[in-house]
Amino acid sequence: MLTEIDSTGNSEVWLDIPSAAELTSLASLLSPGVIILWVRGRFKDTIPPKIGDQLISFALISVAYSAAVYPLFHAESGLHLPEWLWRFLISFLVPLIIAILVIFFDRSEQFYKLTQKFGLRPAHHEPTAWDYAYRNRQPSYVLVHLTDGTSVAGTWDDGAFASSTAGDRDLLVSRLWKVEKNGSWTVVEPARAMLICGGSIRMVEFIDGGQS
Repeated sequence: MLTEIDSTGNSEVWLDIPSAAELTSLASLLSPGVIILWVRGRFKDTIPPKIGDQLISFALISVAYSAAVYPLFHAESGLHLPEWLWRFLISFLVPLIIAILVIFFDRSEQFYKLTQKFGLRPAHHEPTAWDYAYRNRQPSYVLVHLTDGTSVAGTWDDGAFASSTAGDRDLLVSRLWKVEKNGSWTVVEPARAMLICGGSIRMVEFIDGGQS
């Protein structure tokens, strides 16, 4: 910080501007946390928070990453790498691999099974039952009950989609079916899909089967 005093005796304070080298070093230190959390966030069924809201998380993850990984890259013995390759591995590739492993660990539910063995019940990474119900769902029939008392029947397959935006729980049913009075299902011709607004949905039933 610089202070300048003019001829009248008044002082002005000037903030030091970080140099390009300092900014590069800061970016290099935070990059592991940014990569790990950003990549993991892309595979969660919620809208990722803004980067500005995650700065503390980026810093904490980066500090933990540095404490665990940096000693491996600073070992005096072993394989000696070029400087550019060393920086690429430690700042980008290794954090990316860690993020992918965390995603698979999350999706396998092994973390929750492991913690339950120790009597712990951490908060689930899926924020609502809605998100959990649609994640990795296998093809099935779906019966959507609406608030006006009617229902929409269809199939839940690769073309179907459930919104994960809070407050907008919309459904896209990829292929409509009709439930006859005798309980049998017949496909609607010509083939059509339907977008159902979340405010109209009262209940959703999933029925094993569906089209594969």
